[in-house]
Amino acid sequence: MNGITETAQAVEQLPIVDPHLHLWQLSHGHYHWLRQHNPPYWPEKNLLQQDFLPEDLQLTAPFQLAGLVHIEAGFDNARPERELAWLRRLQFSCPYRAVAFLDCAQPLPAIETALQALLAYQPVGVRHIFEGTDQHLLQQPQMLQIARLLQQHQLLLEVQCELASIANVNAIEQLAQRYPELKLVLNHAGLVQNAQWLAWQSAIKQLAAYPNIALKLSGWELQRAGESTEADPDWQRRVLSELLHYWPGSRLMLASNFPLCLWQGSYQQLWQRYHQLCQNEGLSGDDWRQLSGETAAHWYQLAEAVR
Repeated sequence: MNGITETAQAVEQLPIVDPHLHLWQLSHGHYHWLRQHNPPYWPEKNLLQQDFLPEDLQLTAPFQLAGLVHIEAGFDNARPERELAWLRRLQFSCPYRAVAFLDCAQPLPAIETALQALLAYQPVGVRHIFEGTDQHLLQQPQMLQIARLLQQHQLLLEVQCELASIANVNAIEQLAQRYPELKLVLNHAGLVQNAQWLAWQSAIKQLAAYPNIALKLSGWELQRAGESTEADPDWQRRVLSELLHYWPGSRLMLASNFPLCLWQGSYQQLWQRYHQLCQNEGLSGDDWRQLSGETAAHWYQLAEAVR
């Protein structure tokens, strides 16, 4: 009996700080993008058309969710502070931080007003998805003024855009140069695609020079969004390996994009794949802890999650 106990105690716990996930409660928010008659028109959108709450983030040993970052999910884009208020009413089993929506298409006075409403709820940062018809917003002169406000309020900016676009990369570089105290976090590995590999590779080399830019490895399911697909460990390893050539682990984070990651398996399976990925890449236990928790805890002010 003692031998069994000692063996159980010898299993190393693997605490996770997940820096990119979404929760929602359909009866409480707008979530226009989740409605069947609205874009995106994904074939298996029905998987997402249910509530996802903290208790759905299921991990079993050796993995343990020690902290998380909730990324805005379109609760109410006209009044994004409502999503932060809703989050406060949920029961979390671990420390969390929240990234709120900020509509960067608004005139600057409206953005200042929106930020004041958000600050009452102490978000760690804001996000606007610079994709599709909104890609040009990242390249507008107003973004420099928005960046100034965010640096002033010590809010980070989540940048979700295609790094294969040189215009996007130059805009990000300009923000990083002009506001060195502003944290910029690139979402979903810069939406890397195999067909645009060389452009993406050039982008990560260019942006590697800026210590105020970090990147999250996630969103693998977005290559064929809205479809149940098999995860591609070889592709993930190729992306991680390339990033590790140029970026320190202190600026790289493994993340889930829950619940969209469920198109490729369970939450548990995602973190198992990540752990295997790091082992296959020959990374040490310290490297794994950095990529799976310590970097996220630093960038998102979740130090208590990795003590």
